[in-house]
Amino acid sequence: MKTFTLLSVAAVAALATEPVTIQKITVEAAAPKSDATRITADEIVKFSRQSDLGEMLSGALPEITHVRTTAIGNDIVLRGFKKDNLNVTIDDAKICGACPNRMDPPAMHVSSSQIASVEVQEGPFDVTQFGSLGGAINVVTKDPSKGMHGEISATLGSYDYRKVSATVEGGNDAVQALVGYSHETSGQYKDGDGKTLAEQADNATTAGQRYSTAHKNDDAYTRQNFWAKIVGNIGDNQKLTLSYFGDRADDVLYPRYPMDALIDDTDMFKAKYQLFGLGTYSDELSIEAYHSKVKHEMGTDFRAGATSAAATMVSPVDATIKGVRAENTASIAEADVTFGIDLSTRNWNGTKGSRLNPYAQVQIPDADTDNVGVYAKALKTFGALDMSGGLRYDDTHVDADQNLMATAKDRDYDNVSANVLGRYHYSSHGNVFVGAGQSVRVPDARELYFAGGIGNTNLNETINREVDMGVEHTFGNLHLKGTLFYSDLKDYIYAYKTGVSTNTSYANIDARIVGGDVTADYAINNEWSIESGVAYQRGTKKDTSELDALS
Repeated sequence: MKTFTLLSVAAVAALATEPVTIQKITVEAAAPKSDATRITADEIVKFSRQSDLGEMLSGALPEITHVRTTAIGNDIVLRGFKKDNLNVTIDDAKICGACPNRMDPPAMHVSSSQIASVEVQEGPFDVTQFGSLGGAINVVTKDPSKGMHGEISATLGSYDYRKVSATVEGGNDAVQALVGYSHETSGQYKDGDGKTLAEQADNATTAGQRYSTAHKNDDAYTRQNFWAKIVGNIGDNQKLTLSYFGDRADDVLYPRYPMDALIDDTDMFKAKYQLFGLGTYSDELSIEAYHSKVKHEMGTDFRAGATSAAATMVSPVDATIKGVRAENTASIAEADVTFGIDLSTRNWNGTKGSRLNPYAQVQIPDADTDNVGVYAKALKTFGALDMSGGLRYDDTHVDADQNLMATAKDRDYDNVSANVLGRYHYSSHGNVFVGAGQSVRVPDARELYFAGGIGNTNLNETINREVDMGVEHTFGNLHLKGTLFYSDLKDYIYAYKTGVSTNTSYANIDARIVGGDVTADYAINNEWSIESGVAYQRGTKKDTSELDALS
């Protein structure tokens, strides 16, 4: 695997568009988030009409690319890591897509209209979340403000892209509230050969998978988002935040697959309670809970093979995740220290629907992934040297309904993640940094249990042992930064074709990824800047003995 990414030099102007701040946190990630601004490696402000988070990020940072499957729902790739090897959260809460083929990756389930900033963290340096193998991306949504404010916006783009959104917010010192709504739709974009989505499907292996004449000119998708947030200040040292987000994406065309997404409904609830200044050993104590659910229904309604009700297939899949986290942050012996406990349950259920299922069987047998994690992290400064470290222990249990799939078996995983890193400021204009870390992620329900012999119930967890290093320096208005990394992957979960069959299965292999990136930005004045960047990654297989035995 080789990846080479170049961001061309571009001028960015502070026009009427509201900016989205993309905060890049590299090896400093072990520090408490309250210190993120002080130790941020890079902060970039982008102005974009893009509605898709994956496309937005790949246009901002050279080490990020995306996998495009249709007009929305691009899957993020960071330093060669993708899918479950990355953690994508919304306000530190997890959301999991339901489609086994990643039609609805986690990055899809947020509206660009509600994004205040995006935190991009590279490498295995996050101990606050379960499974941050190769990096973590956290979307921070907008908070309501005091007074009364409202905003209405409309966007038109290529391929009949249309979006309207409205936000109303207001409040006083005690309570602030915000509600928002957006509606967007788009025609079919064309690929590099000038083919629409429907025309791309003309290369399908069977004529029945091509789009029918009645649907060849359908819109690529229709989508509605609605969100709300309430912030209450209780006394001088307490704060309660309640939020909700809903996403309704209908009739999304996916020519890459034999089916399209007829329904993709998302609901996400979150509550966070914070107490400040409780004493010597607690600057802030927070307790947060979240619950998200995705209902995904794939079907062949728009394809040529759907000539009757009996010939029209559907495949419904649901995914939910709920979690609770308690975290305490304090200043102890001139160090910023955080302790936390993190609990979550993820359910993935793909059962036979009311119409003919294309697999004629259960896809994912009502599988649960239960995790209990405890973690600690600290940051301390010794003169010109910043040192930080983190430690996490996870106890994970994965089980499936054996009444639905007799071959399913329970799995238990116990793992430790850890990191240590340092940054030395050799002058007021530059610094060097180096960090080493280990992170872990367990197999998901698709990799373990997916029907048709695709799942492999014997999979081990993947362990990433990584070293990062780099240097950054500012020369007047010019800021330069370079980073190198080496990632050693033990029992990497690798998808492969089973013999001469077109079916995919999974095996553990040992692998490595090496790479780096260089970025430069020059501030012309307070409103204009010139930015450029280049990134390179190369992945290679080390030990394929298990894969060779299976093949």
